[in-house]
Amino acid sequence: MVNAVGEGSIPAEIATAVTRHTDHTVDILTWFDSGQFAGEELLDVRSLDAPDTALGVDLATYCRAADILSEYDLVQAHHNHSAAFAKAIARRVGVPTVSREGNTRDGFTRKGRIANGVTNPLASRVVCISESVYQSFTRWERAILPKRRVRRIPNGVHLDRIAETAPALPDGIAPADNAFVVGNAAMLHEQKAQDTLIRAIAELNKRADRPVELVICGGGPERSRLELLAETLGITSRIHFAGLVERRAVYAMAKAVDAFAMPSRWEGFCSAVAEALAAETATVLSDIETFRELYDGAALYHEVDNVDGLTDCLETLLSDKSRREALARAGRSLVEEKYTIKTVAQQYGTLYDDIVE
Repeated sequence: MVNAVGEGSIPAEIATAVTRHTDHTVDILTWFDSGQFAGEELLDVRSLDAPDTALGVDLATYCRAADILSEYDLVQAHHNHSAAFAKAIARRVGVPTVSREGNTRDGFTRKGRIANGVTNPLASRVVCISESVYQSFTRWERAILPKRRVRRIPNGVHLDRIAETAPALPDGIAPADNAFVVGNAAMLHEQKAQDTLIRAIAELNKRADRPVELVICGGGPERSRLELLAETLGITSRIHFAGLVERRAVYAMAKAVDAFAMPSRWEGFCSAVAEALAAETATVLSDIETFRELYDGAALYHEVDNVDGLTDCLETLLSDKSRREALARAGRSLVEEKYTIKTVAQQYGTLYDDIVE
């Protein structure tokens, strides 16, 4: 059960992977609408077409959801809005649920925290994609949710798709021939701190003896502000906004750049980081608990919002090819060991068996 689904949707990735790599069959029910995604031919995707109102539900939607969910042995709930309803409805019709927690509480609205926290005890298990996600639960959330019902299953990446993708920058982006190119792929949102990254690129261009350019894949509410920042810093020609692109274009970009940077202020996992590591690209990360927990030893770290620290890390990668290569190997090995989509799918399959059997 999801709010909506489409290209790059993590719930869709999980559903298709579980269907491919285990003996379980997964369907998707969207609360609002659905779009195309890789592997959709394996699944039955249905939509409730819930009303576009403040509450986002009416009696007809509730009844239809109850009828559909009662057909299944288990329901996995993902996004806050639909998940809160799904957990309550599934309990009403006697179907066990898994609630997946995909981000820390930093980015939740107060209403989202309450809706999710109050309904999580209705789930048979709550899956956190990192220990940091669980630790971000408020005291009252942990008080009403026994720790024994919490499991940790990370996100996974498609090593095969990344391996078969040729390095390439998005259409229309052509850095200078001798440029050191840094990549980033994320929503343009305060969480992702691309403003810190742009400031670091400006500073590194002052220090380096070659151009340093940044390619950002993603769209979001911060784009106009970030473009203005680049203009104010006088580096408009060094910052390339690719906009929203298909996931394979993200893989291609990650393989084509010299380094990848994700200076996030908070995260639950960040699949783009795992994809960059899988692409064997040296990576720089903000020093937040989630990144240390998941990627320690496979990246360079800087303090959150510390422009000088981020600049220093990028300068190290620019000047030290052997360090770049060592980090690239370490990142690939880490993903192969812990974060393949097949491994993640198998963990979900085992969890489903534990609940249903």
